[in-house]
Amino acid sequence: MTKMVRQTAFLAGEADQALWKRTDIEEYLTAARSLLNCEVGTTGLARKRKGTTYKFNATTEAIFNSTMYEFVDKNNNYYIVLAADEVFYVFSTPAGFTDLVDYQNNLVINYLGQQVGVQDDTINLLQTVVTPYNSQHLAGLDYTQDNDSLILTSPSYRPGRLFVSSYSPLTFAFEPLDIYPLPAFDFGVTNYNAATVVLSTTVAGGTGILTIAFTIPGLAAGTYTNAWVGGQIIGGGISELAPIGYAIITAVSQIGTTVTFTATVQIAFKTTAYSTLGTQYSIRQPAWVNEALDPYGLGYPAKVVYFQNRLWFANTRLLPGTIFGSKINQPVSFDVGTGKDTDAIIYTIGQTSSGAIQWLNGGKQLEIFTINYEFAAPQTEESGLTPSTFSIRQQSSYGSSMALKPQTYLNDSYFVQKTGKAAINFHFTGVGLAYASTNVAPQSQHLMKNPNNRALLRGTDISQDNFIYLLNESDNTITAFQFATEIKLAALTPITFKDDVRLIDIVTCNNEVYLLKYYSLTQQFSIEVMQSGVFIDSSESHLMLSSGVVSGLSRFEGYKVQVVYAGQDFGEYTVVDNSILVRNPFQQQVVVQIGLLYDVEITPMYPFFGSTSAAFMKQVNRIYIDYYESLNFKINGKLVQYQNFQEIQEGLPLTPKTDTAIFSPVTGYSRFPSDDIVITQTSPFDLQILSIGYQIDMAVI
Repeated sequence: MTKMVRQTAFLAGEADQALWKRTDIEEYLTAARSLLNCEVGTTGLARKRKGTTYKFNATTEAIFNSTMYEFVDKNNNYYIVLAADEVFYVFSTPAGFTDLVDYQNNLVINYLGQQVGVQDDTINLLQTVVTPYNSQHLAGLDYTQDNDSLILTSPSYRPGRLFVSSYSPLTFAFEPLDIYPLPAFDFGVTNYNAATVVLSTTVAGGTGILTIAFTIPGLAAGTYTNAWVGGQIIGGGISELAPIGYAIITAVSQIGTTVTFTATVQIAFKTTAYSTLGTQYSIRQPAWVNEALDPYGLGYPAKVVYFQNRLWFANTRLLPGTIFGSKINQPVSFDVGTGKDTDAIIYTIGQTSSGAIQWLNGGKQLEIFTINYEFAAPQTEESGLTPSTFSIRQQSSYGSSMALKPQTYLNDSYFVQKTGKAAINFHFTGVGLAYASTNVAPQSQHLMKNPNNRALLRGTDISQDNFIYLLNESDNTITAFQFATEIKLAALTPITFKDDVRLIDIVTCNNEVYLLKYYSLTQQFSIEVMQSGVFIDSSESHLMLSSGVVSGLSRFEGYKVQVVYAGQDFGEYTVVDNSILVRNPFQQQVVVQIGLLYDVEITPMYPFFGSTSAAFMKQVNRIYIDYYESLNFKINGKLVQYQNFQEIQEGLPLTPKTDTAIFSPVTGYSRFPSDDIVITQTSPFDLQILSIGYQIDMAVI
């Protein structure tokens, strides 16, 4: 009996070896055993991944702990921020078409009066900004950006910001955030039951400056210091319409067992009757202090996000499950006021076993990721988050990795589960303002390696493909996640690099993915960008002399580099003394592309599907492989012909072909035939596999 089986899509990506024999799974033939250095398109094809183009030699600036950030100013100009030891480097990004100017800085125009420009695809170092962040703390920085400010948090430093301090000339600066008042919390230091209170104000009616003295038997010396300045005193108000009094502490003095607070009254206090009882008050200490000395070990907030015109902080050392939201449109004020809609918000999760807040994320709602649970602050489209309406709901219980910041795209956020072995889609369903959490690629667990950074590449009008690139520090690889819910694309594929090239960091800037790399043989750092249509890594233009000599290759010393000219393969050569000698039969002096070649391997799943056929002996008689705009690849080690005799005779250049490769494996009957169906490519050309068809003979049992 002859049977035809076709694989027309690779939408499930590269599958774990544990699933290679699971022919009962319906999506079996949408996965592959290997998709090395491939990406999956929205049509389901498997194609060679993007290469990278060299942009900047960052050896002077970068260190092994360096991190990169995207920065956007109010004029929609994009910058890359490179963090190093106690310094940030700000780079411009490719500007596209740039106007030409003469030596007097006047615009150059042609005879029609039109401005003359050139294509500018370089990045340049604009400024060096001093920061307090030590190199050992760079990996622990969290960040958010809005309105010309990149705000950064770390448990070891005051929240700070990198910002544009001037546009004429363009100038960047760094400063700690001058937050006042700080968010405050009652840590239970004060024994209110034993306290007696003397309260007075300088203005009749309980407003103005408040002096309030607490006498507490057994109070230890030095309990109350200036670290309480900026905190709050909450007490009884003057009437049933204003039942709560509220003041911000401006000075503290402790003598013996009596501590005296001076505070600015925000809401009037009742100064008679029960006002002398300590139990009527709450003295709230700042959740963190601005002084370098932190006598109470409060620490600083580790997490931050800007959402709905509020700046949100979370996870201090003593309050790992508490979030703090600023006043609306006042990101440095955490004044809780009277609980009006614009006032600050302080909220503790208070759910057993939730664990510390790992991340705050501005998705469709304010999303809160903890060690064990995922939460969201529900709200309708007609209303915002306010002190009176704020609440959170548990949505799922995967638990979030502390190594990888969640990534949002449209109605979805993506995060890595706390073990680092699963990527979770946190999808806003809209039904009941709820989320649904799903493991996006359970078939590819081997590619989830507890990544430590990520970069999002959004689909465009030209390419509808969406990617999240996950940087795996553990083995120096990238896992590419390709997704499109409307066609059920959820593919993980592996990206590898040369052994002597180390990945340091990855970032998206203006929808371009930049990599920071370290070249071990030359001890150099470089910034590179992933680019469609480039099929080598770290591609750079160099002049090839008519003799075939290409010089100026110091950053590739000791590496074997690929030479490409006009889409033609000029071979690989090892760089010695900063140069190579290329076989140049036409003895032309031309500009060539120099870079590092990477291998591609596509190994499909076993060619059968269905529980009734899984255990039968079978033989593959013929295989049909449809490819598109591809060139110079092999099937089972045999080259797929890409030039006919006439093209060779006429000396025509190599051009990508679209065709069907047909071949017949020489194998006998087997339960798992065609173990060696492998499509490989080691050349600087494109490879796009559309579908694979198998003609199978079934043995009679």
